[in-house]
Amino acid sequence: MGGSDLFDEDEEEALEKLERLWTAFAEASDTAARYAGSIGWKTNGGVEYLTHTVNLRYEGNRQRTRSLGPRSPDTERRKAAFEAGREQAKVELDRIQGRLDIHAKVLKALRIGRVQAVTARFLRELRSEGFGAAHFTIGGNAALAAYEVRGRMRMPFPTGDAPDLDLMPTELFVRDRGLFDAIAARKIFGPVEEQRDSLVFGRGIVLRLLSGDVIEAWRRRMLRADALDEEIDALNWAFEGSEAIPLLAVGLDGTPTPLPALDPRAFAILSSLEGRYLADPSRAERLPALAAACAAVASAVVAEPFERRHLALFPEIADAIDEGGGHADDRIVMRP
Repeated sequence: MGGSDLFDEDEEEALEKLERLWTAFAEASDTAARYAGSIGWKTNGGVEYLTHTVNLRYEGNRQRTRSLGPRSPDTERRKAAFEAGREQAKVELDRIQGRLDIHAKVLKALRIGRVQAVTARFLRELRSEGFGAAHFTIGGNAALAAYEVRGRMRMPFPTGDAPDLDLMPTELFVRDRGLFDAIAARKIFGPVEEQRDSLVFGRGIVLRLLSGDVIEAWRRRMLRADALDEEIDALNWAFEGSEAIPLLAVGLDGTPTPLPALDPRAFAILSSLEGRYLADPSRAERLPALAAACAAVASAVVAEPFERRHLALFPEIADAIDEGGGHADDRIVMRP
């Protein structure tokens, strides 16, 4: 794993344009979502009613229809406004999508993309179905790719069996797990096979599901290895005290990859702890460099600095943000 380095001017301009286009696309997509489904008249008991029908494609294409009231000048105006708004929203969404498609070729030619194309499509599909920061936080290689875009610097990527996505679920995700599984099972992504704490998609995505049970197992392993209470507290903060950050990565095919990313400060701390206590030796020796790279990019991604208690625990992080010289006190813990 090499160190991080800055993008050149052409690459920076391409990333800035991507961010502008994605912001416009996200707004246009949210507007178009308000006009999902179809609207029309339906007769019931000799009375015409204006109805709105939505096709639930992840529920066996079941249709949900609701009445908007009997036919009247008001519902006729409502129908006309819906149809006009839907057409306008579609035209705008198609226009921006076309610009994104063209720009994807530029990003692909510049080789800026880091996320597998199928993973990028999966994350876009999750967003379009309403999944976001309220459902989960995403770490893993996808988060590193998002730090690159926001921080405008190349990140070192783990090799070998590193997951594409580390998914840290919330209670809302558990409630909506059925919809998530339905999306994952689509032919373009699945089938999905569970392997211990991971989901392995038929199209190559590897997702590590960091549930509460997995985190508790990590705590027990660290305690058995005589981890300090302060290190356990740091683990707890990384999983429970940090908030997901809406970021954008780039797929290998140049497509936008939206995700609620793990705070890079939390990524750095987890990498350090995993290297000390949880990873196998071949992976553990590479993790301090990954922690340092996440620390170095953190200020470009989040406004809040590292807490001093964390800098004292993790010299590799402190050194990466140019604060390594002032840590010669008894709070610093060096672990093999």
